[in-house]
Amino acid sequence: MNSISILGRSVRLTPRDKKRLKGLAVGDILSYRFWDGEYLGQEFLFAQPAGTVSTPRAMAITSEKVKGTFGLPLVYVLESCPAYLRQRLIEKGVFFVVSDKFAFLPTLIANERIRVAPEAERLTPVAQYLLLYHLQVKNLDGMSAKEISSYVPYSYSSVTLGLVCLDDLGFIKREADSTKRKVVQFTAAGKSLYDMALEYLQNPVAFQLYCDALNSEKRFPTCGINALSHFSMLSPDPERMVAISKKDLKEYRKDGSIVGENRYDGPVFIEVWEYPPVTVQGYEGEWVDRLSLALSLAGDHDPRVEKEVERMLEEIKW
Repeated sequence: MNSISILGRSVRLTPRDKKRLKGLAVGDILSYRFWDGEYLGQEFLFAQPAGTVSTPRAMAITSEKVKGTFGLPLVYVLESCPAYLRQRLIEKGVFFVVSDKFAFLPTLIANERIRVAPEAERLTPVAQYLLLYHLQVKNLDGMSAKEISSYVPYSYSSVTLGLVCLDDLGFIKREADSTKRKVVQFTAAGKSLYDMALEYLQNPVAFQLYCDALNSEKRFPTCGINALSHFSMLSPDPERMVAISKKDLKEYRKDGSIVGENRYDGPVFIEVWEYPPVTVQGYEGEWVDRLSLALSLAGDHDPRVEKEVERMLEEIKW
């Protein structure tokens, strides 16, 4: 079997040999023939029963084993599947396709709906995070979406969609390597990549607010003028200035960490960002990253600020 058709689209399959099935039970290896395949940037492991189709419960257990061992969703390729059996598989969250007649692939279908939308005109927050992470923290060239997701604070699905955006805008190419994995290759490097991306990069600050106190043991990266003062000769402002991601803001509002929140004044100034701090995962950096900082200050037309931002960028070792 070299390919299968899913919802009218052909998916090319590559047989997975026994060496690359290490970790699965012998019974599973003997019960199925396995193939690797990719659709809309998402990798799957496909399994075709070698004999009698197992029970829905057993198929669900094998799916979990595959996900835990290889980090890939398992899709069963079935020649036929009566309605009652389809319903039981769906209830257990088991992915499967039946010829070209029926498919239960909720993640895949979600990606399909996104992919038929107009191609990206701006970088999404996830795509921007990946590009800035690549430029400042770790080179992502030669990595698959699954590998990248282990380094950044985003799920495999989110990383996949971020890569689709970067691909649409011409910042990356995704090609199969010697092991048939789809890996990322940026089309430019360093300052050239940053310059190419400038017109697509967005201000990471969604909105700003003030509060009387931020009672949390977590360390928040310093942002705004106070972050710029760290990278330049500018003097810091008296307020405490911190960046919090949209996702984290909900948590701190809920647990009462933010005291006396308002939009006008206070000793703590908060910038709510579209994405988390661009840093090594698990490390709570003291300052927001330089490239995001420059984008966040793009609307500040104070000549001193503009000059120091320009100097900060010139000092980056690309």
